[in-house]
Amino acid sequence: MKLKRKICVLFVVILSAFQFTGCEFEGNEYGTANVPPMVEQWRSLVEHYAEEYGIPEYVELILAMIMQESGGNAEQTPDIMQCSESAGMSPNAIDDPEVSIRQGVKYLASLVRSGEAAGVDRETVIQAYNFGGGYISFIAENGGKHSDELARKYSSSMASRYGWSSYGDVKYVEHVYSHMNFDTAVAGEGYEAMYAVMKEYEDVPYRFGGETKAGIDCSAMSKKIYQAAGITIPRNAQAQYNACKHIPESEARPGDLIFFTGTYDAGAYITHVGVYTGNNEFFHAGGTKCQFSDFTGYYREHFVSFGRM
Repeated sequence: MKLKRKICVLFVVILSAFQFTGCEFEGNEYGTANVPPMVEQWRSLVEHYAEEYGIPEYVELILAMIMQESGGNAEQTPDIMQCSESAGMSPNAIDDPEVSIRQGVKYLASLVRSGEAAGVDRETVIQAYNFGGGYISFIAENGGKHSDELARKYSSSMASRYGWSSYGDVKYVEHVYSHMNFDTAVAGEGYEAMYAVMKEYEDVPYRFGGETKAGIDCSAMSKKIYQAAGITIPRNAQAQYNACKHIPESEARPGDLIFFTGTYDAGAYITHVGVYTGNNEFFHAGGTKCQFSDFTGYYREHFVSFGRM
């Protein structure tokens, strides 16, 4: 988390933001750390302090941050989260890896709370771990969303303020993400093809048993959407439910299936299915037509689970 210039020799994996339903699917939702054993050894401590400071969902991200900050080499860099400065100390003053983890997680938790209060995105919080908490206020005043352009602008401003040649790592978010794997439903061109089918069929009439633009039912619609991405799924909603991995709402991604029960007397547990599009919305053949609907009210009352093929 040093504020002085960092020299990073990395193979940087740039996680491009995919455009889904008019908003960004940011590819950053609670993935898994892709780190070597020398970093993985700190998992239990990270889990302990993440739980203590109220951010257990950040465990994987924290491990990726340790990898970015120090490579997990505690002998060479005991302050493995590079967080001495957040405790009011000089750089690398912390000489115990556990103390570093505790302080680093504590500081990240404070940034998470500040970010939530300011209404900024999670990338802003991650970048703020490198830039300092002032970055959260800066982004809140400039649209609420981290970007390379804003990171560079903030870095330049702070470097000028302190008379430094540079300030922080403007690519910190990408560098951290390069140490993670992300579990997305259907990303990139696959999802774009799925979404194109949704737009193509929007307002097509609903017809039980139908499979064409003359009329189509919910499971035929989800099957057709998945076909656009080269994925074959069963024809009816119950079979689709039986064939997929059931996941909680907190892990749902655009492209996941969303299942409902009790929407009509179908003689089966699962009576309706749609395809999640993010932002608490899904696309389905339901009611009188194919449409995008909010996952609220009636649909939330009949919700069963999300599913991933």
